[in-house]
Amino acid sequence: MRVIGFLSDYGLKDPYAGEVKAVVLRHCPDATVVDVTHEVEPFNVLQGAFLLHLAYRHFPRGSVFLAIVDPGVGTERRGVAVRTKGYWFVGPDNGLLYPAASEDVIEACYAIPLERFPRFGGETFHGRDVFAPVAASLAARRLPDLVPVDPMTLVRLELPRPTVANDELRAVVLHVDRFGNCVTNVDRGSLPDWIELGSRYLVESRGRTVEAVFVRAYGYSGAGEFLLTFGGTGYLELSVNMGSAAADLDLRPGSEIRVLRMR
Repeated sequence: MRVIGFLSDYGLKDPYAGEVKAVVLRHCPDATVVDVTHEVEPFNVLQGAFLLHLAYRHFPRGSVFLAIVDPGVGTERRGVAVRTKGYWFVGPDNGLLYPAASEDVIEACYAIPLERFPRFGGETFHGRDVFAPVAASLAARRLPDLVPVDPMTLVRLELPRPTVANDELRAVVLHVDRFGNCVTNVDRGSLPDWIELGSRYLVESRGRTVEAVFVRAYGYSGAGEFLLTFGGTGYLELSVNMGSAAADLDLRPGSEIRVLRMR
């Protein structure tokens, strides 16, 4: 199998994602390109890194990840290809690849000699002109002309950790899905023991306070009710059953929330 997982902030309005896939198939005609998402918030490297970190583990070993959220495109920032125990990661060296690659254990890192790849147009589409041919070559089991570099020189982007102090949990929204569920940086290991199924808590953000119940799944709360639950990501979500927590509280990736124990 020659699987390429493709993540970007390109969206689907423009031809950008399609052009990248076309270049991949030109270099590796039997590749299977799986769209992880193209709806990363524009320029939001942290959100892209989080979504790549969530998704990579579900792909077959040997897959290549082409990840592009690249506000520094055309500048002196590096392009890199990172080999881990089970995968390849290709994209800009701005931290986007690091959480997923480091979790799978980095075994080798290569700089992409940008000057060796012809451009069509200007310097703002390295996703199509540089990273796509590299990812396709790796999927075809061909090692392109890359320069070995020390993995310690990679830009390290660490996912933020939640904090717990007394009866307060502070979290950051890392992703808002299409249902308006706000996925935070709280995994099960970070959940304080005073948060229990069936109990109610105050959630504060952006000057508003709502009451939310901690439940096993959305349907265990009433329609329109705020809730906290562990979704399919494995991270704590602030949600509204049959509604949108993001819209109701004006939340987006990067928003902070506080979960308070009710006295």
